[in-house]
Amino acid sequence: MFTCKENAACAAVLAFFLATMAGDYVSGPQTRGRVRNNGTTIVTDWGTPLRGGCWGLDICSCVFTREEVVAAKNCGINAIHVYCELTTSYSTKPIGYAAEYMDSIVTWCREESLYVVITHGGAIRMTPLEKIYDIWRFYAPRYANETHVIYEPKNEPGQAEAVAIAKETYRIIREAAPETHILFLSYSNIKPGPSLILNTIEQIGDSVDWSNASVAYHGYGTTGAFQEAAIKTINEAGYAMTCTEWPVGADLFAAYERAGISYFHFEACWPGARTLGSICNHLKKFNVTWQPDFGEWPQPHVEHPEVVSAGNWARQMNHPGAATVGLFSFNSLPQRDVCALYDVTGRMVWHRPEGQGSVFDRRSLRFPPWVGTQLLLVKYGPY
Repeated sequence: MFTCKENAACAAVLAFFLATMAGDYVSGPQTRGRVRNNGTTIVTDWGTPLRGGCWGLDICSCVFTREEVVAAKNCGINAIHVYCELTTSYSTKPIGYAAEYMDSIVTWCREESLYVVITHGGAIRMTPLEKIYDIWRFYAPRYANETHVIYEPKNEPGQAEAVAIAKETYRIIREAAPETHILFLSYSNIKPGPSLILNTIEQIGDSVDWSNASVAYHGYGTTGAFQEAAIKTINEAGYAMTCTEWPVGADLFAAYERAGISYFHFEACWPGARTLGSICNHLKKFNVTWQPDFGEWPQPHVEHPEVVSAGNWARQMNHPGAATVGLFSFNSLPQRDVCALYDVTGRMVWHRPEGQGSVFDRRSLRFPPWVGTQLLLVKYGPY
């Protein structure tokens, strides 16, 4: 009698089987660029925070619809946090049992220009580490090319397991999805303060490249002021923070907006919960407002430049003289012959208006997130 854990050949067969299954999903045309780390949190390709609701396929087993995705979008939501599966030590369901439904969610959100954070559901006490790793051997390659998808390896790991999970899932995910942003830790609360996060990061060491990874946490058990202070300390240490689960309340709602972080509330994921599309009815109780990516609630949205394909910049420019591409930091941008600027996802963030001279004034670029180390692609040439 042997197990896959004890037999390398069996483990290899399992990995091949999972990779083969993952190949059944085909990505479609992308509508959003990948999220980026702005030093405080992760933000969309438009520089806006992720403000999300939740979709539980684990404990809640909520079955929502495409129409509810649209309804949530019209309530100021630009992202959905999905607990993809609940695979436990006693579970008889195979890994990937929810894949077909997950494919639908990912497709609907792509078509509606929303982001998706995918995490493995359940608490750590329910799931052996090997099952968590097998989940990511399955899902990491499945959505690797979906630029609106973010991976969060494990919901609420114990502190003893968080380091091992970060090291191993980072290796697994990066082999299959080198460009996908990863959210680590996802502790149920940060009652011990910033030291909880910073000590864990120190133990992880150089096993994780934090340039395209950041910290998730849950907002239970502490006040908004406490969390704001912790976020500031962790940001100052060089790590971005995102609250991927919080109990909806006015104190925390306002605190996250003040802190400028991305957040996902847990309202729709309780067993017997409200539907995803009823988010507005709940959020209207709180006197918190923002300008959404889409829709007219709680304020009219802001028009954003179109996201363009990285391979079609010159064609999208529609200016025959624009052919040369250079890569610069914001502070080293040239002052002359600048036709337009693109961020590293291929989105136009500035262009010279028709009929104006060739001199570019950096002060005219009103995109604070681009200041500093963010690199921009520059298109040269006259109109």
